[in-house]
Amino acid sequence: MALVYLVFLLFLSGLLQALLPEGWPAPDLFLVYALWLAASRPPLLGLALAFLVGLLQDLLGFGLLGLHAVGLLLAAYAYYGAARYLDLRSPAGALTAFALAFLGKWFGYFLVAYWLRLDLPALLPWLPLGEGLLSLAFFWPLRPKAREEPKA
Repeated sequence: MALVYLVFLLFLSGLLQALLPEGWPAPDLFLVYALWLAASRPPLLGLALAFLVGLLQDLLGFGLLGLHAVGLLLAAYAYYGAARYLDLRSPAGALTAFALAFLGKWFGYFLVAYWLRLDLPALLPWLPLGEGLLSLAFFWPLRPKAREEPKA
């Protein structure tokens, strides 16, 4: 099932890049996919899978090799850290965990950029916010849901 989601992600990512107007941020579907994989697996496996999804994103031509891998690794790490203290099945907990994962992803990007002594791009403040909100719209249906109690 995860492979089917990956193929759909690649198709949808390309489609959204073509359909969104010039200058609009596209949702980070690789982040959504990495968090979806991490949410249903133990931390060691989830972190490794998030890193591999980031490497796949880099190999597909979306950046320097390792940039997205570190970003998604830190995003999954932040998601697991939030999961220890928050109830991810509640809307507030899921929203907070996603926000921390999104910030972790950007921290990873800037960490790699600083380490490689790259020039930091001039980001308009609304670009990451727009990307985060669009990504949240795709993450929300895939978040862990509350379990229904069996009826007697």
